[in-house]
Amino acid sequence: MKASYALLCLLLFAAASLAQTSRAPASDAVAVRVESGRTATDFAGGGHNRVTIEARHADGSLFYRSTTHNLRTNAGADWQASVMGNTAAPPATCNYIGVSSDATTPALTDSTLASEITTNGLQRAQGVYGHSTGNSVYSVSKTFTASGSFTGVQKAALFNASSAGTMCFEATFSPAANLSSGDTLSITWTVSLN
Repeated sequence: MKASYALLCLLLFAAASLAQTSRAPASDAVAVRVESGRTATDFAGGGHNRVTIEARHADGSLFYRSTTHNLRTNAGADWQASVMGNTAAPPATCNYIGVSSDATTPALTDSTLASEITTNGLQRAQGVYGHSTGNSVYSVSKTFTASGSFTGVQKAALFNASSAGTMCFEATFSPAANLSSGDTLSITWTVSLN
């Protein structure tokens, strides 16, 4: 009986310890909406470094939503270091959003957005910067309006120029979004400063 009780106490203590270590501090909390067919593990990375994509029909009705982790590229790491410490010639800020129909998994060495869409309202555009004083994250967001149909939009990237430039962050999202003319595609990048 004592051995069973001791084992039960040990298991309860271990479960409580795991629950405490996996819980994010209140300042890092994020509400995660798990879509049909997705699991909480699809959102590895927690509340930081995520991209949220929403698509709406012309009447405003939401028909697509995805949240995924974003990847800071090697070039993005160099860009961030230069922005934060280079006194000679810091680079331009990384706030231009591009989208693509490419399904390839992002890699640290990526420097361009394969199959970047350049027409019909989804061409690369400057996003809106957001940051709260003292917060360790910032956001860049943009709502595109499609003036044509698109099939399989499933990747986005954040650049520091309206064309070419440094690709700082990249992410794929699934399932792919299909858009008709008049639909909007809203993309919000949340980037950690830690």
